[in-house]
Amino acid sequence: MVRLILVGLGLASLLLLPRTASAIEWWHDSERGCGTLDGWQRTGRVKDLPGCDGELPKGAPPGELAMHDAKKALHDAERLLDNGQTLDLEGKLDLAANSMNKAPNDPRVNWARPHYAKSLALLRARLAIVPRLPKLRIAFKAAIDAADQAGRQKTDAAKKAALTASDACVQAFRDAENQGIDLSVAVELTAGKSRPLREDQRDCASGKSDTPAVAAKPDEVKPAAPDKPEAVADKPAAKGGGDGGVPRPKWLKTLRGDRKKVFQDHDDAYPEFEGDPGPKGAAKAAEWHYGTQTFTFKRNKLVKPKK
Repeated sequence: MVRLILVGLGLASLLLLPRTASAIEWWHDSERGCGTLDGWQRTGRVKDLPGCDGELPKGAPPGELAMHDAKKALHDAERLLDNGQTLDLEGKLDLAANSMNKAPNDPRVNWARPHYAKSLALLRARLAIVPRLPKLRIAFKAAIDAADQAGRQKTDAAKKAALTASDACVQAFRDAENQGIDLSVAVELTAGKSRPLREDQRDCASGKSDTPAVAAKPDEVKPAAPDKPEAVADKPAAKGGGDGGVPRPKWLKTLRGDRKKVFQDHDDAYPEFEGDPGPKGAAKAAEWHYGTQTFTFKRNKLVKPKK
């Protein structure tokens, strides 16, 4: 009798396992190559992009399948760029764009679209830089080496050579920017050191040296001024709704009444609305849109959800 009871308890525990596993949302499973919004905003790497590029479960929604194909293509393109390769890279970027263009109109896909567009734009910007990297690397190394030599020798000739090399390096970055290169994009100009090209340009201007003549020359510091728009570029757009880069817990603290309930009912998408992005704009918007669904509010009360 005791043995029967033990067997029964064992079977019951096995029956409970699938239920426990199903409580974990598979589209957040890192083993499937799934990313999260927080991770993507923190690293900007494709592996952290929302969506999964690993094996999906059977019966996965069409939107997840489209995001899977797009993310896999973006991830392959990023690996090629990391390895300094460009062959077939354009084709992978086009595949990612086409996959998202054909993706169905549903809340999670619509929420993810701007993040995929941002990733695609970043990779295209990196690709545009590749042909100009050799010239920038040569100019950068020459400027830093000349500045180091001037710091050691402390002669007028060495200082003059350092300033000349610095001028040439800064001009190389200016030429690249005039040709459409985005200097805010992070690349490895120096092996093992990925950072925005604007910072490399700044080191060109200063020589990254203790030599006062190189570091303090006013004309050489001026090229760093274009950094100001860079900070503005990181800010979300003033209009158009969206998550605004604010995590879901802060949305839940801001929203009230029916707005909060509707938001909780759509636990893996953000509403689209007219107004400032983020929860504060959403709390004032008269209408929210989730794909084809429209929710109309008067203050925090749901007036008439439209199908």
